[in-house]
Amino acid sequence: IIKAADANADVISLSLGGPSNQSRQRAYDKAVKYANNKGAIVVVAAGNSNRNAAQFSPVNSKGVIGVSAVDNELNRAEFSNFVQDIPYGVAAPGVGIYSTIPNNRYETYNGTSMATPYVAGLLGLMKSINPDLTTEQAHKILTETGINTKNSNLTGKFIQPLAVVKRLK
Repeated sequence: IIKAADANADVISLSLGGPSNQSRQRAYDKAVKYANNKGAIVVVAAGNSNRNAAQFSPVNSKGVIGVSAVDNELNRAEFSNFVQDIPYGVAAPGVGIYSTIPNNRYETYNGTSMATPYVAGLLGLMKSINPDLTTEQAHKILTETGINTKNSNLTGKFIQPLAVVKRLK
């Protein structure tokens, strides 16, 4: 996180995490604060334990956008941690996502780690339009332009890239 922030990354995407503990939490909190202060938006996978994401770091660090996974019918994916206690939670596709694998092949995968890049890419586009955009401002736009899922209280709003771009132009 610090190395990316020092390299002037606009968006830092983290498809990682695990159960929180005091030392891990302190390290992530400091790194995220450092990145935010350098102008980076940090986006983090909520996790795949079907539990409250507030129990996992770094998604529970102050200043990150946490991403839950939904299926193609806008249901919270059965494995996805829920983000109702994460200040900046949103939802993105996370079931049956095509991904490249070695030997020029593709497979489908499920997970909040598959959903997070959707949000990171959109945040990168948002920062290209408005380089001074903060995490709080970005989340507000994602939420105001997002649509409800069948479990919005647990997933956050489902991102809508076209609506976001129209809002920023």
